[in-house]
Amino acid sequence: MEVLSKVLRPPTGVGQRYRPGLLHDPHADRDRFLSLSYRPEIDGLRSVAVLPVILFHAGLSSFSGGYVGVDVFFVISGYLITSILLNDIDGGRFSILRFYERRVRRILPALFLVMAVSVPAAMLLLRPNDLIDFAKSLIAVPLFLSNVLFWAERGYFDAATDLKPLVHTWSLAVEEQFYILYPPLLYLMARAALRWRAVVFGGLFALSLAASWYLTRLHFETGFYLPFSRAWELLSGAGAAVVLRRRPGIGGLVGTLAAGAGLLLVLWAVFTYDAGTVFPGIAAIPVVFGTVLLILAARQGNPVHRVLAWRPLVWIGLLSYSLYLWHQPIFVFIRHAGGGEAAVLASLPLVLAASALSYRLVEQPLRRAGASRRRVFGLAAAASLAFIAIGAWLVASGGLIARYSAADRQIIEQYQDQAAFSETRFNAREFRPFDDSGRIKVLLTGDSHARDLLGIALAAGMGETHQFSTKRINAECGNLYVEKPLEAHIPALRQDRCRVMGRFDPVMDIAAEADEIWLDARWFPWVIEYLPETIENLEREFDARIRVFGPKNFGSMSEPKALAIPEAERPAYTQAVTPYFLGNNARMKEILPAENFIDILAPFCGGDTGACHPFTPTGELITSDGNHLLRAGAEYLGPIFLQLLQARD
Repeated sequence: MEVLSKVLRPPTGVGQRYRPGLLHDPHADRDRFLSLSYRPEIDGLRSVAVLPVILFHAGLSSFSGGYVGVDVFFVISGYLITSILLNDIDGGRFSILRFYERRVRRILPALFLVMAVSVPAAMLLLRPNDLIDFAKSLIAVPLFLSNVLFWAERGYFDAATDLKPLVHTWSLAVEEQFYILYPPLLYLMARAALRWRAVVFGGLFALSLAASWYLTRLHFETGFYLPFSRAWELLSGAGAAVVLRRRPGIGGLVGTLAAGAGLLLVLWAVFTYDAGTVFPGIAAIPVVFGTVLLILAARQGNPVHRVLAWRPLVWIGLLSYSLYLWHQPIFVFIRHAGGGEAAVLASLPLVLAASALSYRLVEQPLRRAGASRRRVFGLAAAASLAFIAIGAWLVASGGLIARYSAADRQIIEQYQDQAAFSETRFNAREFRPFDDSGRIKVLLTGDSHARDLLGIALAAGMGETHQFSTKRINAECGNLYVEKPLEAHIPALRQDRCRVMGRFDPVMDIAAEADEIWLDARWFPWVIEYLPETIENLEREFDARIRVFGPKNFGSMSEPKALAIPEAERPAYTQAVTPYFLGNNARMKEILPAENFIDILAPFCGGDTGACHPFTPTGELITSDGNHLLRAGAEYLGPIFLQLLQARD
């Protein structure tokens, strides 16, 4: 306990003789450097950034916008790194190797410690599919490509981010990708005329901000994870560094007001933004601008400076990198172990203790260790290769799937196969022109339920008699063919995307040639009310038979739930259809013409929606989550579906 109390004790003399927090943030250098004077309020600002991130990930609804703390860190990083680089350049000491050596010393020791501790925990607690995802992140993190990995894994069937131990490393990757090009560019432009520097960096800022606005509204995961839509935030911090090299900052009453406004802007976003906010894009501007104001105006003597330089906040700021690294895996492993949100909140002291130990015993000593540059890079490369090798081994082992019985492995492997099985064939047929083979021409539009429908049809052998062209229209967009504006029904986060994806325009020529047009989706209640008009419009516009397929559901299901059911009990296991889908199905039967509506809910449940079988008679799992099919489910339901259609012809 005495050792731990020493580790947890705040440093003495903060803001006076003690200066180890000079350049501390989750993604920035912390070496003391020449004319840069210690600013304790920057450490305090880091605590304002990291605490909301942690509490957001802990599931506290009050901190629904806590994710904006990462944007605060981006701005601070741009400010500090630019200050260092400009001092290097002006003093004739610029060296790209020294810059990366400092980055390696600063970032990798604590990061690799967290990864090393996470490996055995993951092997013990994660199921094979989750372990494979973790293994891929082990490979991506040392290469600073984890943001690309998590962006690529954003598909419908991907695991929730609160169950991924290393998902938070995406921000590290964004920064390191930015710092591949930024230091050389800054060095090259340092001697250029001011107007050219303004054109180059102003142009990059404007392009990045425009990309953030456009990509976020069209596909928010792309705007969130990839560096070209985040670069403007780092460049904002860089601009603050340039201003402070020429001027002392904003002082007096104006400075107090500016700093107060900056702090309020950041806190306003923390407490008012949520998962439905179109972010980053334009919504990130208040956070970024507020952070820039704090850097420029939170000067010694004004009240905001005194708040941010408060010793407890400074101490948390000093630990912020370790806090950022440790909190996510600790929370995730607690959740995988079956702990609820109360257990996650109860783990906050553990997060603090682990971070303090990491800071005292790893961050500080190894950053100042006397190892040569060659040794530093060599050790970093060796550790990186070790993690990549471990990740490759875990992927090759199927997430240590040999631990499970043959029946359980079959379920696990179906989950691994689901995205490829469900999406690949649907995507391969998107906008596909019809041929003259004589097969019935079917245009199939819709979301993941439509992908399932195609899988069922192909499993039934209908590819021999029918040819399919597909068009993806997400459920929230409607999958409708009406003239009326639908924006009032569509979440703000999806409206621009729906304007692009939620239209029949790209398949008008295909629809004109189709013998049948099939509509399938999750069917939100508001969408159902527009379906009669959609059917009328399609029948008037196109010489095709219109079929609208109702929802399917087998009750709730998940991989852990399926594996927990004893193998011998699986064939006879039943559960009721979720009432939401029963209600939607009943409404569709009520308002849609009988010749157009195909009810698949009861037939797929064997006629009894109160006792639906999520397993086949041989014990294979039909559905991954109660709504979407696995391969065995499509193969089992294929003959039922074919018989249903034949009965309607």
